Amino acid sequence: MLHHYELRHEEKGTASTVRIEGELDIAGAAHFRRIVGDLMGSGVRRVEVDLSATEFVDSSGLGALLWAEHRLKAIGGQLDIVNPRRDVARTFALAGLDGILLH
Repeated sequence: MLHHYELRHEEKGTASTVRIEGELDIAGAAHFRRIVGDLMGSGVRRVEVDLSATEFVDSSGLGALLWAEHRLKAIGGQLDIVNPRRDVARTFALAGLDGILLH
């Protein structure tokens, strides 16, 4: 089965917006980590992740988002997750991560 996944990002100085379209699953999680790691390496300290077009997040996707949260905090940065769809927000809640990842 083919899954739709596309990641777009826009960098503005020390901040960046990453928009995930489709599904953030095991296939996209590694790509997301690479993008965030590259952004941090280029001096980005604040990453906004726009989930308005994200249809599904699995445990690998949750792990990648937690990884980004911890990595950014470790360097004095911040991860902001915005516009999650209701089903995706429910996934965060069921995993007990809504209080950590959804501020």
